[in-house]
Amino acid sequence: MTAPTTAIGIQRRQLGNELRKLREVAGFTQDQASQSLGKAPNKISRVENGKIGISPADLDELLRLYQASPKDALWCRELAAGARRRRTRATAETTLYLGPKWFRAFRDFEQSASQIMQVASEILPGNLQTESYTRAMFHSRGSYADHRAVEDTVRVRRDRQALLTREDAAQFSFVLSESALRRVLGGPKVMAEQLRHLAELSLLPTVDIQVIPFDTLSYEPLSHAFTVLRFDHDSATDIVYIEMYDNGVYLDKPPETVRQYVELQRRLQAIALGPVESRNFMVELAGQFAAKPDDD
Repeated sequence: MTAPTTAIGIQRRQLGNELRKLREVAGFTQDQASQSLGKAPNKISRVENGKIGISPADLDELLRLYQASPKDALWCRELAAGARRRRTRATAETTLYLGPKWFRAFRDFEQSASQIMQVASEILPGNLQTESYTRAMFHSRGSYADHRAVEDTVRVRRDRQALLTREDAAQFSFVLSESALRRVLGGPKVMAEQLRHLAELSLLPTVDIQVIPFDTLSYEPLSHAFTVLRFDHDSATDIVYIEMYDNGVYLDKPPETVRQYVELQRRLQAIALGPVESRNFMVELAGQFAAKPDDD
């Protein structure tokens, strides 16, 4: 199994997600779209599930049927061609609201996943962050922070946080290193607010948050931050997402590689504090931050 094959598989699934969203916005059923192509009734379902590819002619017909915008049409054609994404400098088109294209795939998968398992070692996951914490991350970059990027990121993370409480919410499991809880962004008040927010989120029936304290006796690697996305509660569909500085890597094959990350996540859960103990830990740490004076 080579890396390009994995990339193609991910791009097919991402293309399927894009076409599904365009179809739903346009108000067509899968059967209606299949009839427009003159194909078997399950054709669209298989394309949207990423099980098969789609010919350029059929793709063009669907994009016409769905009245896709030029930008969406171009993006779908790039995915269908299996083109590798270039690591270019961000532009207004790639960063506006949806974030860079490589992260747009994550947002698509996150919205359709039935189970999301995330390990964070240094920075808190985006869908757990308060607005003040997010803004402090950008403020720490000084002159490198872009105002438009800050506002877009805040909006995107607000939308992502809504996934935690929507009616058909996935089951979220977070394993956080104590380092992620103690790394100060924005000062003690921001951190106290952030930790109280985590404690409140941990009470949601769809959210489990576990903390691995510094004094935990274990040799399990904690330096790796990653996310496992599962669909329809079927482990065979797992995708592992690993974020880098200027790109994101998606793994869905070979199964052995994906399984290693799933097993690592489970081992880290096993050595972490339980959900109740973790909540108490976060509340206590929030109190410690609240008792400290802000530098400003």
